[in-house]
Amino acid sequence: MRQTTLIQGDQTMKKSMITAAVLTIIAAPGFAGGPVTVAEESAPVAAPAPVAPYDWSGPYVGLSYGKTSGEMTYSDIVTVFEFDSGSTPSIFAGYLIQRGNLVYGGELAYSRGNDATIVGYPDENLESMIDIKGRLGFAANKALFYGVLGYSQVGYYETFLGSQDTSGFAYGAGVDFAVSNRFTLGLEYLARKTDGDTTNPGQTRDLDLNTVALRVSLSF
Repeated sequence: MRQTTLIQGDQTMKKSMITAAVLTIIAAPGFAGGPVTVAEESAPVAAPAPVAPYDWSGPYVGLSYGKTSGEMTYSDIVTVFEFDSGSTPSIFAGYLIQRGNLVYGGELAYSRGNDATIVGYPDENLESMIDIKGRLGFAANKALFYGVLGYSQVGYYETFLGSQDTSGFAYGAGVDFAVSNRFTLGLEYLARKTDGDTTNPGQTRDLDLNTVALRVSLSF
């Protein structure tokens, strides 16, 4: 009986030692590495709000200053009369509509001819120009690239015939850049192909003009 009791006690001690060894092995990494620090999650950073693209829609008015050159021919005269390059200050107003990147609208412009005279005839000069333009373009945020097609009327003073008018179509291209929400700078090329009768019976005149102008406008 005593021997059985010793054997049972010995087995109980072995189980206790095995259990203690297992617990020691399990707990060892924790003691070896020290306390485990859990990193705090950083607060999410809000993404910056996207910048709204520039909107070209709405009315505008402006001023421009250009250089004009060209030539004039008569139906019964073979000679081509060239213009000296003269300045053309202008005032204009228009309205644009934007749909996606497509921009279209219309513009009315009035220009004065300064020093644009016929070579060899300093008393004959351009008086004024009225342009009605249709504009169609592509907007790349603050830049607008566009084409022009329209109607022009040109007033011209001639020594023996007085003030004369010609009319016809106009075409061109330009680019505008919005320097702020209201102010725009631009550059435009416009070609005018006009004709008309003179006060001489049966005589007609062709008047072709080319203008390159710097523009500044204010939108509303």
